[in-house]
Amino acid sequence: MWPFRRGQIRRARSQWDFSTPLLQFSAGDAWTIGHSYEGVSVFGSTGCGKTTSSMAAIVKAFLKAGYGGILTTVKPTDRAMYERYLRETGRLDDLMVFGPTEPLRYNPLDAEVKRKDAGAGLTENVVSLLSTLLEVRERNSGSNEGEDSGYWKRANRQLMKNCVDLLSMAKGGLDVPSLYRLAVSAPVSRDQLSSDEWKNSSFCFQCLREADGKPKTRIQQADFELVADFFAFEWANLSERTRSVVLSTFTSMLDVLNRGIVRELLSAPESNVTPEMCQDGKVILLDLPIKVFGEVGLFVQVLWKYCLQKAQERRDVSRNPRPVFLVVDESHLLTTSSDQLFQTTARSTRTAVVNATQSVSNFLAVLGDKAEPEVNSLMGNLNTKIFHQQSDVKTNAYAAELIGKTRQYLINANSSRPSSDLVSSMFGLEPAQYTAGVNETYEWEVQPTVFGTLRKGGPPDFVADTIVYQGGRRFEATGKPWMPVVFQQHL
Repeated sequence: MWPFRRGQIRRARSQWDFSTPLLQFSAGDAWTIGHSYEGVSVFGSTGCGKTTSSMAAIVKAFLKAGYGGILTTVKPTDRAMYERYLRETGRLDDLMVFGPTEPLRYNPLDAEVKRKDAGAGLTENVVSLLSTLLEVRERNSGSNEGEDSGYWKRANRQLMKNCVDLLSMAKGGLDVPSLYRLAVSAPVSRDQLSSDEWKNSSFCFQCLREADGKPKTRIQQADFELVADFFAFEWANLSERTRSVVLSTFTSMLDVLNRGIVRELLSAPESNVTPEMCQDGKVILLDLPIKVFGEVGLFVQVLWKYCLQKAQERRDVSRNPRPVFLVVDESHLLTTSSDQLFQTTARSTRTAVVNATQSVSNFLAVLGDKAEPEVNSLMGNLNTKIFHQQSDVKTNAYAAELIGKTRQYLINANSSRPSSDLVSSMFGLEPAQYTAGVNETYEWEVQPTVFGTLRKGGPPDFVADTIVYQGGRRFEATGKPWMPVVFQQHL
């Protein structure tokens, strides 16, 4: 006998339908699974209650609906907060904590080389991952791009490609310590290439010898010849100054991943946790809060975020339609150039991205004023915007402009008395003259000053006021693409 009734079959198939409600903004206005794929950005000043109100409501809705995903951390209290959310929604068994005190390990470089699906093992994919970390390092160091910055970037990527190719050919895998050893032991002159002392001590030479002795396909043989020529001719013949700059850029990027607990977390021979596990309902909590671990926590979480994005872009949603979330608090700290490109297709990968930050100005301060078009593109592709209490002028102006202007009517009235007979007019002996009129104008529907008056949560009501904007929608409560929504705090 068929084990399911018709209704049960329908419910099972519609579990993650785009129209399934996640939150109810008003009696007639649901926020659905489909809406979550369009992305969310949350803005609010420090202490406005965004983390404990709107973000908490969204995260708990994802968990109740069965989403897998990644939770980034900023404050040392974030882990306890998210663990409570998983406990309250019955999802604690799906939690996987990646952090210094936990047994989970993930080697993203090796995982990229060894994955079995289409496009696996491509050097360019590994180099793009490392380049993302370099982007963050340069941003944090305040490096300014000069006229010749393009050359240095190309030279650095060339070194990355050849190191990655050689190590994967020789050893069949990748890890950060080995990449570092290979780069620093590469020949610095043609004379060194013939030195027995260098050959006996150089890890680079050992890898060249091992790779040369292994059977290869025609493509692999051609690649090996390019790698050998690079180290024997190009790299060895570079001027000392040029080579030292390129090498220093590469090794300084690897340095933060090549020390202490981070080396242990990201360079294990085998990974026992991967971003793809989120597609099966696992919730990976990155317990390296930036306020505690600084640049180390930043690098590790950027790396995980990037790897999840790539895993989502590779997935076949027809086989596994489970939604996956990526929740990033203080998102300006973890933003990279790949975020904007990923968000343009996030809906098709069934990825729900939630970015939270204090203000638009945060992004510009971190990325620079030249990145404003990129910032605008990213925010434009995060379709649901939740505005909490705000004191940043630029963000308030952005919100007001987003909501837009409407035709409004201003009524004016005026009264006057003739000055010719002031005494008579004072005693009402001569009537006053009155004028009135109506002026038509276009004015902000929500004035920027309104966002500064929203309630911030806390006693006695523990609620936070917001204004929610959703492009392409008319809310039933207002008839417009925006509406006021009150969120209860989840303390």
